[in-house]
Amino acid sequence: MRLLRAGAVCALMAVAVGTASAQPPGSLRAFGSPVAPMFEGWYRNGDGTATVLVGFFNANSEEIVEIPVGELNRFEPGPEDRGQPTHFPPGRSWGVLSINVPGDFDGDLRWVLSANGQPTSIPVHLQPPYFIEPLRDAADGNEPPTIRFAADGAGVTGPPIGIAYTVTVSVGTPLDLSVWTSDVTPEGGGEGGPGGSRRSALTLRWHQHRGPAAVEFGEASQRFTDTADQNPTTTAIFSAPGDYVLRAEALDETGVGGGGFQCCWTSALVQVTVSP
Repeated sequence: MRLLRAGAVCALMAVAVGTASAQPPGSLRAFGSPVAPMFEGWYRNGDGTATVLVGFFNANSEEIVEIPVGELNRFEPGPEDRGQPTHFPPGRSWGVLSINVPGDFDGDLRWVLSANGQPTSIPVHLQPPYFIEPLRDAADGNEPPTIRFAADGAGVTGPPIGIAYTVTVSVGTPLDLSVWTSDVTPEGGGEGGPGGSRRSALTLRWHQHRGPAAVEFGEASQRFTDTADQNPTTTAIFSAPGDYVLRAEALDETGVGGGGFQCCWTSALVQVTVSP
């Protein structure tokens, strides 16, 4: 099943990039290439609805692409703004947006992006081969890390669902970003054998999701020796006023995008209002 899902996602990646006459793999340009949306799969919710998960691939090796919501960055049919990113760093970014759809969703939804004059698009749907398990890996019981924005706050796990935390700051004033992370112990496998514990490296990464200007992070990526409770902190500085969205991403040993299998990592969106 894992091989089937991974192959399906890779096929959709090829379709998305192919719509834009992108450079062949291995010959990426520093600037001037497209940004392609990526449909990464879907999963069922307890209330009978479904969630579709999308990411993107910026085919430039150096160019950070900004695409405001509108004609060049939209969902169709509308509403065109569904919380998608407007800030696209180079390379592949997984699980940047989730969209809740009815359980009988017919697949009539498409993310359209156009960068450097090269349009790309990808449809989302609920076809069985693209079913994913981002909240629990049935093979080994692994679950995503938990992120909290207060020591005793509510935990966030899995793909980003709405805004998890809001904060305000002034231009040029370092914003303290502090989270509390923890991870569950898988039911099977691990260093202690069946039912034993598994403590491996955990990484916390910060990304800019939206905003009118670039964000400077003090330490955008922090790696810890195991997945025991951690309280990583860093700072962010904003050079212009406006509304920003940041994305905190906690990764266990499965890595970015769960190694392509979509479990087990957590992303949480933070809304920042920056005053002059």
